[in-house]
Amino acid sequence: MERHIVLAILASALVTALMRTVPVLLLSRFRLPGVVQQWLSFIPTAIMAALVTAELLSKPAMTPSGISIALLAAGFATLVGIITRGLFATVLAGVVAFTAAGYFLAT
Repeated sequence: MERHIVLAILASALVTALMRTVPVLLLSRFRLPGVVQQWLSFIPTAIMAALVTAELLSKPAMTPSGISIALLAAGFATLVGIITRGLFATVLAGVVAFTAAGYFLAT
């Protein structure tokens, strides 16, 4: 039974690696049109926005007045990000704001 599990894990790893590397290897041989390159440049931003939005909507912690603690922390982190233009400062501000708001404002 253990052998089958190990083989399944190895097969899954191989399939995952192939799915990630084959398109990159094939597309690296071609010159993509500018429109396609520009369109592809928006994908990381769209994925990050989707992840953050899903995380904000799934957090049930609320203040006594009904405001989402995660939304407050995200707003503060956004403000810090606009001011500092630094990823580290933005993430740190978000974590500190979420922790502080959860401690001081949670019901």
